[in-house]
Amino acid sequence: MWTTLRNIIRENTSYKSQIWYLARTDLKRSVHGTWLGYFWLIAKPIVYLCTFWFTLEIGLRVNRQVADGVPYPVWLATGLFPWLYMSSMISAGSNVYKKYGYLVTKLRFPLPVISTFFSLSQMIIFMMTLIVLFIAIVVLKVPFTIYLLQLPILVVLLHITFTIWSMMTSPLSAISKDFHNLLRVMTMPLMWISGVIYDVSRIHIEWLQKLMAFNPITFFASSFRASICDRYWIWERPNSVLSFLLTLSVMLLLALGIQTRLRKEIPDVL
Repeated sequence: MWTTLRNIIRENTSYKSQIWYLARTDLKRSVHGTWLGYFWLIAKPIVYLCTFWFTLEIGLRVNRQVADGVPYPVWLATGLFPWLYMSSMISAGSNVYKKYGYLVTKLRFPLPVISTFFSLSQMIIFMMTLIVLFIAIVVLKVPFTIYLLQLPILVVLLHITFTIWSMMTSPLSAISKDFHNLLRVMTMPLMWISGVIYDVSRIHIEWLQKLMAFNPITFFASSFRASICDRYWIWERPNSVLSFLLTLSVMLLLALGIQTRLRKEIPDVL
């Protein structure tokens, strides 16, 4: 298993130039032939944000005082924008071996590298949405605080976590279409139960809060809000951080075990 980890690190290091090239190519292919080009990469997050803002604040009249001095659309975006990256990795990121089957069967590309470059391409889109968010923060005169310094740590952790997720689930999706369909079905329920569009601290059920602390989606939604809206250091809530790290460790062990057992079989299956 640890040999597999060393191989994954070595492959990603030796293929770093190909990873950047394939990530950029993946983005260019998705906007090829369009007039507005790269705008379409951030159109979906903006449309989602406007739709949820209208539905929740205008339609359902949720509490607007979600954070001191922070407009509700900004508060909502801090959970929704990371979620759009995570949802892409949960669904499409778990099926990259089939999506890029030619890399697996014809070029014999290292399987973990495929997960890495797809995750990187989605991360580039997420970084573009963060730029949009910071423009909105400046326009709406939301104060910048020292807690923003933890954002780079969160971005790196987010990328690592869901790259591991892709390495863990893609072999299973390649073998079983039912498994991939299950992940696609679960994507939307995960958004509604994981604190993407509400504050999990308002759930006054102690055992449920402890259980949700092990959910990476909840951790990242809460942590990005901590940096921009709620203004506290994520390590001020050690139980949340430790629960997340435990989940990440389990994911890594599972990914290594699955890669060890199945990586040689995937080309034959595809």
